Amino acid sequence: MKKKKLFFNKKSQLVFAESMMITCGCMLLGVPLIGSGFGSGDSYYEVTLAGKTVGSVKNPSVVENAYLQARARISRETDGLVLADVEYELDKVPKIFGSTMDSDTLSDAFYKELTQIVAKAKKKAYLMKINEFTVTLGSYQDVMDVLYATKDRFDTDNEFQINIVSDAARELNVYTVEVSKQNTAEETAAEVAKLGGIAGVGEACAGIGEYDVSQAVESVITKTVTEEDVAEENAADNAEQQVEGDGLRSVDFAEKVEIAEAYVSADEITPTDEAIDLVTKDTAKNEIYEVRSGDTLSVIANSNGLRVAEVLALNEGMSENTVLHEGDEIIITVPEPELSVETVEESTYQEEYYAEVQYIDNDEWYTTKTEVRQEEQAGYHEVTALITKKNGAEENRDVISETVLQEPVPKIVERGTQTPPTYIKPISGGRFTSGFKRRWGRMHKGVDWACPIGTAVMASCGGTVVQAGWFSGYGNCITIRHPDGKQTRYGHLSKILVSSGQKVTQGQKIALSGNTGRSTGPHVHFEIMINGSQVNPLPYLN
Repeated sequence: MKKKKLFFNKKSQLVFAESMMITCGCMLLGVPLIGSGFGSGDSYYEVTLAGKTVGSVKNPSVVENAYLQARARISRETDGLVLADVEYELDKVPKIFGSTMDSDTLSDAFYKELTQIVAKAKKKAYLMKINEFTVTLGSYQDVMDVLYATKDRFDTDNEFQINIVSDAARELNVYTVEVSKQNTAEETAAEVAKLGGIAGVGEACAGIGEYDVSQAVESVITKTVTEEDVAEENAADNAEQQVEGDGLRSVDFAEKVEIAEAYVSADEITPTDEAIDLVTKDTAKNEIYEVRSGDTLSVIANSNGLRVAEVLALNEGMSENTVLHEGDEIIITVPEPELSVETVEESTYQEEYYAEVQYIDNDEWYTTKTEVRQEEQAGYHEVTALITKKNGAEENRDVISETVLQEPVPKIVERGTQTPPTYIKPISGGRFTSGFKRRWGRMHKGVDWACPIGTAVMASCGGTVVQAGWFSGYGNCITIRHPDGKQTRYGHLSKILVSSGQKVTQGQKIALSGNTGRSTGPHVHFEIMINGSQVNPLPYLN
């Protein structure tokens, strides 16, 4: 009987083939078997895997369980590796001599053979993990190609090199990535000479070029690196980055990159060009945006290349009528690659600049009055700044030195310090009956409030009474001049309670309302005059 099995598939198919020959049958009837697990007249089965004999069993039913145990063991040790095209077979054989296996022994035999098949079927590869993103690459060189392709977009002169270093905090063979200043040929040679005594360096460096020497040295260093070595290397890098002159001072990856060795099937490996595209292309990622002064939904959306509807979809509970306040946080999407590059560039440039405005306080002026006493003139200075960029976009600029080439002339402004007077409605209550507009063929130069005769009339603002008495069509009338130069007028009064030249305060009772002069009923007529001309008083009233 013959049985075929597809390794790591759930369904099994037994294929039985008649193999007993009449002559063998006769021999088995006449000759007793020698060996463990066999008796006179018994038959047994030979188990083969991928064409290689694994063992023999007396009962074919134990094969399935033994196979499943070995498969589970392999699966645990290889992170669920799936190998297709692996078959086992059962053949009923007429052997006279032999021994049989129990289920555990057969499972161990299966496991031993499967281990060898796995070692041949799997290929060594490198898993590159960037946050939640993972890509599988076929070689160390592929890893470096992807990292350099990402870095070189913003390090066009290849001033910085990428180092793969072991992660001392991890038990497994996990490596991280560091970016440092590129060694010169002389520095590389000196480093090789210095490290000549380290085991493996001589062999690693034999017969290879300058660029490969750096990689060979690095590959040995990563196996022997200590915390002291890292601290010393970082200090050297910092010293290099402080060299004077414009140019790149540092390059680094914004995300943590982890690299681990693994054995995978060939179809799991991503081609280098495709991996570079996956790592460097922009994809939409959610980001928290803090609302600034003057922001609106449309302003935020437009500045980030979004539509308002897209912003609303990202922020549950928000609508077009939502009022935004400075400091609020909302979610937006920003196009970013899986692996971002941060650079710090030193740049020296000349630019014009302006001095701070100088103010002269005038205690006799209201705060609403200002006059420019001297116009400003730009100055010029030479600035050296450290410019931080992410994927080529500037994020911060720190000025580290400044040389003034021409001093600026400041703008000088004289300004008032006094709070300007305010104006209030001259009566409490009343019914508004007429505004500042043309009426009956002529201009009505004030506003009217109907009210009972005898209603208290108050000074709209503090000042000096300049007129009190009968005044033509106004009837009994009072005019007050105020500190800001404005004047107020109150007409059609029944009784005047102040006299010309008297100082009054805001809200002070100055008269009683009436129906004197040219009037169509009891009311108060109120005007505000600026430079002798009446203006609409309503905008000035608190």
